Amino acid sequence: MTPLRRKLGPTWGPVVISLAAGVAALLSGLLVNACQLSKLLGRPSAGESRGAIIVVPPEVVDSALAGTAEPRVANLAVTNSGTWFATTGSSWIHVSPTRGGARATLRLSLDPSQLTPGMHVGVVTLQEHDSAGPTASVTVNFRIQQPILSVKPASITHTPHSSSDVFLDTLEIQNTGDGPLVWSATTEHQARWLTLTNASGNGDGKIAVRSTNAGLAYFGTYKETIIVTAPGAKDSPKRINVTMERRKHGHDDVPTP
Repeated sequence: MTPLRRKLGPTWGPVVISLAAGVAALLSGLLVNACQLSKLLGRPSAGESRGAIIVVPPEVVDSALAGTAEPRVANLAVTNSGTWFATTGSSWIHVSPTRGGARATLRLSLDPSQLTPGMHVGVVTLQEHDSAGPTASVTVNFRIQQPILSVKPASITHTPHSSSDVFLDTLEIQNTGDGPLVWSATTEHQARWLTLTNASGNGDGKIAVRSTNAGLAYFGTYKETIIVTAPGAKDSPKRINVTMERRKHGHDDVPTP
């Protein structure tokens, strides 16, 4: 007797596996294309972080003279894949604009008018509008310079012993602070018996002072004042008193032994 055999249906296993693999490949390709399209549009896909905020230069170093009101300006180039906003905790730093896009110029205006002499350090922070996004910081080093005018000697006095004595003196100009020192000198009454040479300069310097009693008609005390001025410098102006004591020593104005 011939045994009965069950008739089996068609075998679908390999076909189903092949179809599933094709669908997976198609979905993978769509995902890759979506990511590439998202990058081209400048929009991050889900789970992808934005690019870093790049600021050039990353640090600002500048200076101003104490007592001046003219602000110092620094321009920064900002590059980012999205939008950002800028903040600072220093009242002397003014930021413009306070927000921007992918490529922008950030202007920092540094106000010296209310700052004391010395170094002042502030920070400007840039952050994407998404609080979880990247940030960048710019350090601002702003030195307020204070030149200090020093003039020596503080006074000059001479007593001639003849009718035509000539006296040569030197005033020493020094900057005992920091920052540029620009100075000039003049006489208060423009007395003819006193003249100045090298009456202006930058930084440390010397003023040649020449005085003479030649041509002075009367005996007695002659006085003049040299005024040295350095705009923006502490202790400016300086006043140096010059005294000429013309005394009578006889008919020929020559001292007796």
